[in-house]
Amino acid sequence: MQTAVGLLARRDHSRKELETKLVQKGFSSEEIAKTLSYCDDSGYLDDERYAKLVLRSYIAKCQGTLKIQQVLIQKGVDKSIIYSVIEASDCDWFELAYIKCLKKYKDNNPVDAKDRAKRTRYLMGQGFNYEQVSFAFSHNPDE
Repeated sequence: MQTAVGLLARRDHSRKELETKLVQKGFSSEEIAKTLSYCDDSGYLDDERYAKLVLRSYIAKCQGTLKIQQVLIQKGVDKSIIYSVIEASDCDWFELAYIKCLKKYKDNNPVDAKDRAKRTRYLMGQGFNYEQVSFAFSHNPDE
């Protein structure tokens, strides 16, 4: 119990992440189940709150929804929670893709097809879908 609360005092964890850490520390499955139940009941452990924190963190890094989904799935957060948190977000993902493009390349106009493909791969690797990437290239804030 003390180990779990100590871990959660440092930062939020998903339920699955905390369970994995407790298993690595050698606790029995019975102890882990009781501890996770206690942490849930006490409000120390909340996958939705954790997903919102991760979402805000990745938005601040200009990462797209696909990247955020991937990270949260790896952390063991339920897909329904992931989708509801992303859906509830007020982030303009198209504008975020544009900002990420400007941060990396200083402009949003690829020089040629090879440059466009390179930029497209980069932005898609950052979690943006093709429509968001296309918007980033065609967006002109002066219009």
